[in-house]
Amino acid sequence: MVEHNYICRNGEFLRAADPCLHHYNRAFRHGEMLTENMHAYATEAQFLDLHLNRLVSNMQFLGMPVPAYLNVSNVGELITRLLNKNRIFGGAAIRLTLYRDETCEENSTGTKVSFLIESEELETKQYGLNARGYCMDICEDYEKTSGLFSHIRQADALLYLLADAYREQYFLDVVLLLNQYKRLVESTHGNVFLVSGNTLFTPGTDQGCIPGVMRQVVITLATQNGLVVNDQSRLTPVSLEEAEEVFLTSATTGIQWVGAYRQKRYYNRVAKMLTSKLNEQVFGH
Repeated sequence: MVEHNYICRNGEFLRAADPCLHHYNRAFRHGEMLTENMHAYATEAQFLDLHLNRLVSNMQFLGMPVPAYLNVSNVGELITRLLNKNRIFGGAAIRLTLYRDETCEENSTGTKVSFLIESEELETKQYGLNARGYCMDICEDYEKTSGLFSHIRQADALLYLLADAYREQYFLDVVLLLNQYKRLVESTHGNVFLVSGNTLFTPGTDQGCIPGVMRQVVITLATQNGLVVNDQSRLTPVSLEEAEEVFLTSATTGIQWVGAYRQKRYYNRVAKMLTSKLNEQVFGH
C-alpha cells in the first residue's frame, strides 16, 4: 500500500506530514480513540453505513458524544474528496479515527470529538482472493481476554502488534489468537471462518472477537447462498484440524484463504465462491 499526501481532520484537508495533535490530546494520553478501516473503490467507500453504525454503537458504549456530522452523507463526501485530492481512483484503504478533543483537564468527559480520515492506495481495485493460501499458526505467547471491552475496535493495537511480531519471528503469514479459555478468537488479519461441509463456523462475539463489518457481510452472503452459518461457535485448535477450509475476513481485503495450518492443508472452494458473490453484490460483477 502507498501512503498519500493529504489527510482530512474535522473536514479540513491537511498535509499528512504536518502535525495536527497537541501533546495533551486525550487520545494520545489516555487512548480515548476508536477506528474503522474501510475499503473504497472509484472514490466511494463500501459498507459505510455498517461501519458508521458500529462506530456510533461503540461511542455510545464508551460514553463519547456522537457528533451530528457523523452520518453517511457527510463522511462519504469527505472520503470522496480526500481520494480525489490524493488522486486515488482504484482500490483504497480508508482509516477513520475518532478521538476526544484536547483538554488540560485530566477527567473531562464532556469534551467534543474530532476525527481523522486517512487513505492508502491498494494494489487491487476490488476484493481479490489471494493466489497463494496463507501459512497460519496459533500465537502461543499472547492471548486476547474476552470481556466487557473485547468487542471494541480501539486504536490501541498493542496485542496485535506483539502477535504480529510473533508471526514474523516464525515466518508465518498470519496467526490466530486464543482467549483465556484456549478457544479461537480471531486473527491478526481479521475474523476467522472455518468450513465443514455446508456449514460455516466463526467464533461468537462472546469469545472476544471484534464483530467486523466484513464478518457481518459474509454471514449474510453465505446464508443467501445456501450455506448454514454458526456465528456463535466455541472453537478450539482441534477444530482447525477437522475443517476443510479456513478463511479470514476484513473490511479492507475482503476474504483471504488459509492454505496451511501446521501439517493440515486446506481448499478454497467456499472462499472463492463467496469472494465472487461479494464482488457481484458490491460492484455488479
